[in-house]
Amino acid sequence: MLRRPPPISLEAAAPVPVEEEPKRRRRPGGRPVTALLLLVALAFLAVAVLRVAGIDGNAATVSALALTPYVTPGGLVLFLIAFGLRRRIIAVSVLLLAVSMVILVLPRVFPDEAPPARGEHVRVLAANVYNGQADAASLVRLVRDNNIDLLTLPELTEDEVPVLDAAGLAELLPYRVLVPGTGAGGSGILSRFPVRQTVLVDRSELAQPSAVVDLPGRNDIEVLAAHVQAAVYGDADVWRRELGQLPPATPARVRVLAGDFNSTLDHAAFRAVLDTGYVDAAEQTGKGLIATWSSWPYGPPVTIDHVLVDHRCAVPDFAVLHLPGSDHNAVFAELVLPS
Repeated sequence: MLRRPPPISLEAAAPVPVEEEPKRRRRPGGRPVTALLLLVALAFLAVAVLRVAGIDGNAATVSALALTPYVTPGGLVLFLIAFGLRRRIIAVSVLLLAVSMVILVLPRVFPDEAPPARGEHVRVLAANVYNGQADAASLVRLVRDNNIDLLTLPELTEDEVPVLDAAGLAELLPYRVLVPGTGAGGSGILSRFPVRQTVLVDRSELAQPSAVVDLPGRNDIEVLAAHVQAAVYGDADVWRRELGQLPPATPARVRVLAGDFNSTLDHAAFRAVLDTGYVDAAEQTGKGLIATWSSWPYGPPVTIDHVLVDHRCAVPDFAVLHLPGSDHNAVFAELVLPS
């Protein structure tokens, strides 16, 4: 028996719903925020690339590289902002270079292993006296309280010398090689021990006297009162040339370069000086991020004053000391000479 087919419904078939494509979520802020983030990221990337590649560049980039300790955490903050705003490419690019910069900067807060030096102890103070405006009594107090053996004075003026001596500096450090000048051009070396003037830097924009110091033991040392012309005030090529003229370390006699280098550890030209056989006393003691200069509104605090010592020397103590009347802090280092 044949079955009848089911009756065909004449009702209109219900339309099949068509799934709509999900609308693309718009990133917060749109194009203006993207453009702003990209602009800030490009500035950060420029500084980071120069630092990682070891390129100092012109006066503007030399100044920017001095701010690397600020730029590095700024890059991490920029990564978090860009990532939170879903600009992933910008975020990842910034993160990679920020991590690279952290790797370069972070070791400055950890002391290095000291060499096995067993020789004489020498206590060095470098104090930029700011065109002769530093307070004389305060400077003499720093020399006395820290039992200083060697003092370098960038920006020493002719008028300040008798003022310092009247405050008692002549009694504490009677031996000296002085090249006082006007403004920032002068400099000097003062010592507890006899000194003999030498010439380690033939010509420079600012005075950089040097001397052999006759220590009580069998070892003598050479000291240079460093004062390198700042790139921001002149020509980056002059700044680079003057750093290149600084004398290299020598196995014949321990050398100490102390003063205002107008450079930080983030400048390739300054690191090239270290590569000739010196260590930075601040970096060796884990204090390489302590600022030594600040002059608002011209710039945030940066570390441009240094005591560089022969790599065979140990540095058991280092400090950055406030010097009233100067825009620089004084830098102190105790050295132990190789035996």
